[in-house]
Amino acid sequence: MASRIRPLAPAFRTLPRTAAARLPSTAATSSLAAQTAAAARRSLSLKSFFTSSKPKSDPFTSQFEPVLEQVNLFHPLSKSPLPAVRSKAEWINNHGTCPVCKEHEPEEKSKAPKYECPDCGYPTHCSEEHYKMDKGNHKHVCGVLREVNEDEHDLRSGRRMKEFEFPGAQHRDEAVNLSNWDTFLYTRGFLSMNSERSMRHVSHVLTYPLTIGSVLHQSSPYRLGKDLTVEGLKSLAALRHTLHPAIIGGITQAQDLRTTATHTVRIFCLGARAESHLPPHIYMQLAYLFPNTAFQIHFIGPDAIPPHTKSKDPHQHVHYEQMTFVYDSSRYEAYHAEAGPFNPYYDIFFLFSPGLAHPATREMWKPTIPLLLDTKCAIFGTGFDENDVMNDVNEIESSGYELDWLMKPRENVFRSLKHEINMTDVRQSAQCNWGIWGIRGRRYDVRPAEE
Repeated sequence: MASRIRPLAPAFRTLPRTAAARLPSTAATSSLAAQTAAAARRSLSLKSFFTSSKPKSDPFTSQFEPVLEQVNLFHPLSKSPLPAVRSKAEWINNHGTCPVCKEHEPEEKSKAPKYECPDCGYPTHCSEEHYKMDKGNHKHVCGVLREVNEDEHDLRSGRRMKEFEFPGAQHRDEAVNLSNWDTFLYTRGFLSMNSERSMRHVSHVLTYPLTIGSVLHQSSPYRLGKDLTVEGLKSLAALRHTLHPAIIGGITQAQDLRTTATHTVRIFCLGARAESHLPPHIYMQLAYLFPNTAFQIHFIGPDAIPPHTKSKDPHQHVHYEQMTFVYDSSRYEAYHAEAGPFNPYYDIFFLFSPGLAHPATREMWKPTIPLLLDTKCAIFGTGFDENDVMNDVNEIESSGYELDWLMKPRENVFRSLKHEINMTDVRQSAQCNWGIWGIRGRRYDVRPAEE
């Protein structure tokens, strides 16, 4: 099983759930003092990526006046011209630990990282002396840290973010290729991505809808034998029968998305965090793959909050074209009875980096998994890295549940290409939805008794 997953480089060690599970928001680092108390909830906020800065004068001429030029994206965090980035440096100074002190000194004598690496700009060590002592280890992560540094400055540079100008509905006669990020973006008519940085930006926000879409679509990159089990193909065939109905003649392209949806497919995202913070138009990229289907996406969990919403209403509905978004902050055990009955032809569950095996969240998931398996619907989960995925898989296999494997653990084709840094230990990084796996409650075929 493990051979299907490409090993990670030694530099990217597994993130401890208590420290890295809630990876810091890219725009709200000043609120991270509550990280330890909320470690089990692990939220990646993406709201700031889509919050436009207020125009200085004329909105048509000055809305995209850059604060930083593309040749001036690298800055030491503490000296950044952007307050949000400086606050990140301050947070690392207050809560991080020098790796040399951590290795050689008692915990009470460990010092905070105040010295910023001149190559990546992150506070990494307590002093230049310790930085030089540890330079051999730091070089393995320095490149990723610099990449993240420049990406953060680019997102807030004030330039026109053309990569976020997503295409609308596609003509139903035009095929979409879901082999990988490049072919999807090209066949869907996205603007040309001129840099790896633009690819990282786009993949980071589209990883959730595209992870779902790549599993459900008839042109899925996941194949029988290589990725899917026989039971997996059976489950997905049922869903695809609903998602790809026969085309009705005489229907215009405009009608495809608004008036001809004959089925509603429900997608349940349990323990929702970052996926619930995305603006609705991001999920339209999922809807455009299935123009004859209406969707209900249920975000369930304490952190399931609609985007651009400050107050937490326990239950909200948001309607957007052929999609309905349901946000519910209750535990799934309370939501299960309300959402049922379930149908494997219309319902599917996704658990994005749930932490089934982590001590802080294991007990919370124990009453949920049997309820999910009882629905006999497909359940897909993801993880931050190889160890994260395998820990969850081992937890499932050792729990004695009656289940069928739909997809053995493997790298997710539509994982985020952007790295997230653990700010309590900047040597550690991860990627959203790096790996994927799938299960379902076991079904037994009914056969006539032999005479």
